[in-house]
Amino acid sequence: MEPEFVCFQKQLSNTDVSRNLEIPNRAPFLPAGHGVMLVTDREGNIYDFVASVRADGRRSLKRDWCFFAEKKHLRAGEFIRIYWSGNGNQYRVQAGLELHGYIVWETL
Repeated sequence: MEPEFVCFQKQLSNTDVSRNLEIPNRAPFLPAGHGVMLVTDREGNIYDFVASVRADGRRSLKRDWCFFAEKKHLRAGEFIRIYWSGNGNQYRVQAGLELHGYIVWETL
């Protein structure tokens, strides 16, 4: 298995799951500008997320993000972690639930 790098982890808000995912500041390994991220799920489906830049400089994920969030039944309060494969623009996502003070992760 090739090494992977964590881009960011965050707890989802209502806006994150219904509109676009706000990217935390200083998230490494993301494409520059309005770059496309090819996200592969555990079934092998590929989603195009666009890491866009807002007028105020904040970044967010758009395009297939809302479809992905709905299909994977993501909810506000859950956690996500986005990994970069170390190869081009290939990424994957894990979701996590907090149980007894620990976050239990599952690859989506």
